Parts: sequence; structure tokens; C-alpha cells
Amino acid sequence: MSDEQTLRSSELSAELGERLRTPFDAVLSDPSRLRIQAALHGLAPSGSIRFTALARALHLSDGNLSSHLAALCEVGYATSSSTFTGKRRTRWYSATAAGRAAFEAHVGALQLIVDSSRMAPPDNDERDQI
Repeated sequence: MSDEQTLRSSELSAELGERLRTPFDAVLSDPSRLRIQAALHGLAPSGSIRFTALARALHLSDGNLSSHLAALCEVGYATSSSTFTGKRRTRWYSATAAGRAAFEAHVGALQLIVDSSRMAPPDNDERDQI
């Protein structure tokens, strides 16, 4: 490979550079929070899910799930409500409109990164060197 080809293949296009700078949501960058928000996002807009069902579905401990849900509720991405059967409380969680919008934006930013990796396929010579 010539020096000129090396220089060209080591530079990113302006469009690719811009795509790679797309910001991520700091709250949803945590993998567990992203999974939780995805589960809430998958519900109907007015739907909710029990804490225990969410913990079971995501294979998270109660303490881990509780702390991540608290963080999501604190920034307004999720909301909780309680129902009582006798003295037994059941916590229900759902995504807020802000949480749904943040999830869509974060997933869009991730998708841009994935799509950007396919923008300029390497030359055959470059693939052979990997």
C-alpha cells in the first residue's frame, strides 16, 4: 500500500466524523438502565409492569433493579405507582413521555454509530492485513 493510500484510509470523512460525535444519553449509557428503559419502552404508552416481573425478565437482583429504577425516575424517564392487596404493596413502573423520547434518541445515536461503521468499507488490501 502506498503512502498516499495509507493517508487516505486513515482519515475520516467530515460526515463520518459528525456521525461519530453524536451524543449519547448519560443515564441510558449504563447497560442495565438501557435494558430497563427498553423493557418499559416496549409496553403500551399507558402500560406498566410489576417490579418483580421486571426483575425476573431482566435477571437483575432486587437491589440492583431498585437503584437503576430510582435513577430513571429521578431524571423523569420512568414513573412508579403502588397498589395494595391487603397490606401487601406492589410497585408498578412505566416509561414517561420524556423517557420514551430519550430512549429513541439514544438508540438513534447508537444506530448512527453502527451505520457509520459500514459507510466506507475497507479496501481489499486493508481487509487482508487485519
